Amino acid sequence: MNNNKGVIFTRRASGLVRELSWLDVFIFVVAGPAASGVMFYSVSTAADFPGASISLAFLLGLAIFIPIMLLVSITSATMPRSGGLYIAVSRVLGPTVGYMSAWLLFIGYGISSGVLGYLVVGLIGSGFSTAALSSGIGWLANIGEAMQTPLGQTIGGVIWTVLFWYIAYTGIRKVKNIMRVAFFIPLVGTVIAVFWFFFSGGIESVAAAFNQTWGSGAFQAIKQKAVELGWQTKDFSLGSTVNALLVVVWAYASITIINYAGGEIKTPKTTMIKGFMIGVTFVGLFYVIIVAAAYNAFGDFIGAYDYLFDNHPDVLKGIMGDVVKPSVPFYFMSISKNVWFGLIVAVSIALWFANSILPGFLANSRLAFAMSMDKSFPKALSKVNRRTGSPTNAVHLNALFVLIGVFIMWLSVDIILSVLTITTFFIFWPYGLSAMLLPYHKPEIYNRSPVKWEIFGIPVMTILGGFTFVVGWFFIYLSLRNFSPVIMLTFTGVILIGIIVYVIQQNKNKKEGVDVSKIYSQIPPE
Repeated sequence: MNNNKGVIFTRRASGLVRELSWLDVFIFVVAGPAASGVMFYSVSTAADFPGASISLAFLLGLAIFIPIMLLVSITSATMPRSGGLYIAVSRVLGPTVGYMSAWLLFIGYGISSGVLGYLVVGLIGSGFSTAALSSGIGWLANIGEAMQTPLGQTIGGVIWTVLFWYIAYTGIRKVKNIMRVAFFIPLVGTVIAVFWFFFSGGIESVAAAFNQTWGSGAFQAIKQKAVELGWQTKDFSLGSTVNALLVVVWAYASITIINYAGGEIKTPKTTMIKGFMIGVTFVGLFYVIIVAAAYNAFGDFIGAYDYLFDNHPDVLKGIMGDVVKPSVPFYFMSISKNVWFGLIVAVSIALWFANSILPGFLANSRLAFAMSMDKSFPKALSKVNRRTGSPTNAVHLNALFVLIGVFIMWLSVDIILSVLTITTFFIFWPYGLSAMLLPYHKPEIYNRSPVKWEIFGIPVMTILGGFTFVVGWFFIYLSLRNFSPVIMLTFTGVILIGIIVYVIQQNKNKKEGVDVSKIYSQIPPE
């Protein structure tokens, strides 16, 4: 009994090991976003936003997320513990708001990782199918077709889950070393594609290369048919550009993910700010360059192809022999001239999605660990393997939700994406509010901050918090636009499950005589 005297958290120390450098933070910031927004939606929604400058939209996205990431880096350096934004919210706005926002995030991140595992198999399969269509090699078509079936994607998603489950279980050091290698595979493939687009030799050369892949006159026929069926180019529209932020916001999703593993970052007061800010700047500019390169090579052909794909796939199939979803890998393969070179680069680019699964495992297990340390989740989830420094039970719980994410892809995609968007973005508004109030409500915590700048006597943390609070509601607005009664019912069910877990745990704390107010009055131990 004496050993537990004075322990208000589940134990006196976290047991986690600080292994990550600023380079690792940078890698996780870049790898966290699944790249789906830029690799696919940037060239598959051109017909939805006529007159929009997609490059400008991604630049606007960077302008939105730089202040948010600066705030995240400051609060993470102030409270360098596992749990990230949850720690900031719960310490200022209280345990209930902190728990509910973290619960939704835990569900969103866990299922998202499974969705990515499912999707990456289909994306790689589409590369094989594209290679088969352009080369006539039958066995490539067989592989591509098998990988794009629901069964094939489910099996592949389970394999990805088990692989990353094992890696996450073995500890932060192995996670770090694997990410340092795996990060560069899709990066190199993307850089090759960008250079290929920029130095493609102009629209006539691109058309010739496209025709070489898809048949004589295919490029011209696609544009001609699109015009005949109602597609038309439009002058630049700022309104359409702003509307395209729906795609951009999704592209930046999970960019803050590494802050949930703040308890394993070396010298956090300097590492957080350096890694986060270099990372978000790189991501934003990288996105802009990728989009600019693709549109530089293909111009308004992207809009024409997208229009036929969305509205007249039968016409597209008649020209090309099949319908291929527009994406950056597809456009690269169409002008790469060598089927094997194109396939290798396309598959490497698709691995951005797989790279996002491991950061999800790391962050989400640490989020569950942090809630367990605060006694909002069962105590068993704060158990740490002494040999590996990994919160093993939290890793296992996250793996369960990742597997659910794989199998849930058999349901309606609209329901899945809508629920995932609201769950992953919900936390931004309470986080912004908590950061805005932190200097005034928790001065003892604010005094730990490495950044205490002020503008006209107002803390920069408060200003950035106000900005994040407003933007957080904008994210909610974007998330709710596609909600239907079925989606709302699903979302309500997720909330109710979280409330039940919370009430059971708090009732248990009450019976054990735990003073919850003491827990949330201070930062968890290291």
